[in-house]
Amino acid sequence: MPPRPSRKPPEKPANSKESIKNIFNLLKDYKLKVIVTIICGILSTVFSVIGPLLIGLATTAIFDGINSGNMNLEYIINLLIIVVILYIISGVFSYLQSYFLIEITTDISYSLRKELIEKITHLSMRNLDLNIRGDILSIITNDVDSLQNGLNQTFNQLLTAIITIIGITIMMLSINLWMTVATIILIPIAFLIITYVTKFSQNYYLRQLKYRGNLNGQIEESFTGHEIIRSFNQEEESMEIFEKDNENWYEQEWKSKFYSSLSAPLMNFISNFAYVIIAVLGAVLVLQKAIAVGDILAFIQYSKNFTHPIQQITNVMNMVQTAMAASERIFEFLEISKEENPSRKQISEMNEGISFENVSFSYNEDEKIIKNLSFTAKKGEKIAIVGETGAGKTTIVKLLMRFYDVDSGEIKIDGVNINEYDKNSLRSLVGMVLQDTWLFNDTILNNIRYGKLDAREEEIINASKEAHADNFIRQIPDGYNSYLNEDTDNISHGQKQLLTIARTILSNKQILALDEATSSVDTRTEKIIQEAMDKLMENRTSFIIAHRLSTVRNADKIIVIEDGEIIEEGSHEELLEKKGYYYNTLNTQIKENII
Repeated sequence: MPPRPSRKPPEKPANSKESIKNIFNLLKDYKLKVIVTIICGILSTVFSVIGPLLIGLATTAIFDGINSGNMNLEYIINLLIIVVILYIISGVFSYLQSYFLIEITTDISYSLRKELIEKITHLSMRNLDLNIRGDILSIITNDVDSLQNGLNQTFNQLLTAIITIIGITIMMLSINLWMTVATIILIPIAFLIITYVTKFSQNYYLRQLKYRGNLNGQIEESFTGHEIIRSFNQEEESMEIFEKDNENWYEQEWKSKFYSSLSAPLMNFISNFAYVIIAVLGAVLVLQKAIAVGDILAFIQYSKNFTHPIQQITNVMNMVQTAMAASERIFEFLEISKEENPSRKQISEMNEGISFENVSFSYNEDEKIIKNLSFTAKKGEKIAIVGETGAGKTTIVKLLMRFYDVDSGEIKIDGVNINEYDKNSLRSLVGMVLQDTWLFNDTILNNIRYGKLDAREEEIINASKEAHADNFIRQIPDGYNSYLNEDTDNISHGQKQLLTIARTILSNKQILALDEATSSVDTRTEKIIQEAMDKLMENRTSFIIAHRLSTVRNADKIIVIEDGEIIEEGSHEELLEKKGYYYNTLNTQIKENII
């Protein structure tokens, strides 16, 4: 197996500021719900923060009551009842906060997937070719999920943590200034640790998402091409490629998780160190009678609650970084330019014909695929395009469909440059039957109906009869309601081709492009398909790309392409008289029983 080109992603540094900006832009459309979520978070935190202070008052009352022998049970019980009520209210607002946040993040996920799919449908073929399919699928599924989970988990916890820190700071200041200063002086140290770890590990998170996309692409190739892999006994080589990609993903994911997890034990150390300082300082203040016993108990509780949100922030940083990396990849894909379609001029029919005038084209700057190509196709003519593999035959059809735009020259319909027409309008004139059939995981009826979505069942059956597909369809147990499986391998390749022809007949296009439509079937099936194609091409302008020259004998004009240039042109009889490429190739195919 030849070595596969490296898929190592470019070493692009993560842009944290841009990622955060993108996330805030997503939240702008949900301002009201975000405000309500924040209010619920504030109220939930405020009610929970007051609790330890009241517990401290109850503790002081119990301590004083024991020392004085006069216990005020009613006061203590009332305090504890208020604490319970506060915690219940806090829980209700916490639930509402989570409820609204889930609504926001789920809707964002839904909207992003919709936007990504719309982006794919409007990308140019050139931009689609530059992206790995597995990576695109990973962005739509895994990256959107990572962003949703990151927003859902981290927004909730970060909001609660920030409000808790502010609330607890106020409550601690109300108890004792110096103990508060001793506690909050550790905050800058904590956030310096978080900032450094985030900056260091962010690039690893971005890389691991890209490697995951690459691995998805390799897995997709392995599944779709498993027959080829097995037929060439390349299972071990395929596994080696998988293991290499998997190892790259593992390495980046391990590093990202490891470095981001360092902040948690460091924060635990700072939290324990703060606890020691508060315990010593509190004991001194109690002995000096500068603070009550209940207050020191409440302060210790507050100090634990104070370091807990900071630990929460450090613990969710890996999710924050994954969400940021995911958002960077999502928006990087969304920023790819859509296919340009500047003209709104419509074309509904062709009256005269199509002309290629000095057309040149290249997929990349290094190699011209089409070179100064010129020919005409009158309305209703059958134009056959033949030549060696890679000569540029299929490219001619792609240029006519404006999947790609020419580098120079013009393609005209009825004397008007096709660049002046709306692309969708232009493509609505053309029907395609390709060598590689493409059918949905759906019923045969709906697969044919794809050519005309509002077609009645009677029209679909008539189109199937014209395509010689009706007979084999009715022999299947469920007939037209039979489901084609995911790989559509529960019918033969020839039967698939007949379904695509029926679909094209139903669409009733004026221009047809038939690309090697019979190259992968047996002679008997080829004859059936050829009859169906002859019916399809009646009164239509047709471009027939063929390898078997026997299929193009009846064409009005045969164009022979070599290295992107026309070397011969004429009817079957005219080309035989020239005794050039067409004549020699036809004789060779006859001798080799190719035709």
